[in-house]
Amino acid sequence: MRPTSGAATPALSNDKAAQLTEDPTQILAPSRHRWRRRMLRSLGIVIALFVVATLALLVRPPTNLPRHVDGILSLNGGNEEAREALAVSLAGNGYAPVLLFSQGSSGNDTPCPKVPRVSVVCFVDVTNNTRGEARWAGAYAERHHWHSLLIVPGLVQATRARLLTERCFSGQVVVVPASVPLLELPYDIFHEWGGLIEALFIDRGC
Repeated sequence: MRPTSGAATPALSNDKAAQLTEDPTQILAPSRHRWRRRMLRSLGIVIALFVVATLALLVRPPTNLPRHVDGILSLNGGNEEAREALAVSLAGNGYAPVLLFSQGSSGNDTPCPKVPRVSVVCFVDVTNNTRGEARWAGAYAERHHWHSLLIVPGLVQATRARLLTERCFSGQVVVVPASVPLLELPYDIFHEWGGLIEALFIDRGC
């Protein structure tokens, strides 16, 4: 009997046959798990960076000890009583002969303080924001040939206030912030991130 012509088709092994009949969703499942793990890991890194940046720039920002300067600028804003008290105290203790005191917007009823032996210059900024206050104070300081300016912002506002003041004033800027109540901290952080992003990437002028 003559052998049949042509090669015989090898039989599939049990393992290969199982692979061919396996559910496609089970094959894709491991890749989906890897993708989810990568996404969660990336999200964790982003959250960690945000927390670190918030602590470094807003909660525990770089500040200075009080020193003798040509003038003090009290910025208007949240917890105004603490800002005013600190600015008046610094001026009254002889750190500067002039106090520039922002009363906020035209509709604000913040009274102009009086400090013995200190020239208090109260002003209303029409823009009602930190940039406008820094611009006003920088122009005043340049006109009077000041070389140094101490600013009193809120704690969370300190980084942006320094940045804007340094853009508007060529002299030395000293930052001594007022405290912020813990209950106001979350709102201040949310608000300040918006202003800081604008100052860093959108409006980079004085």
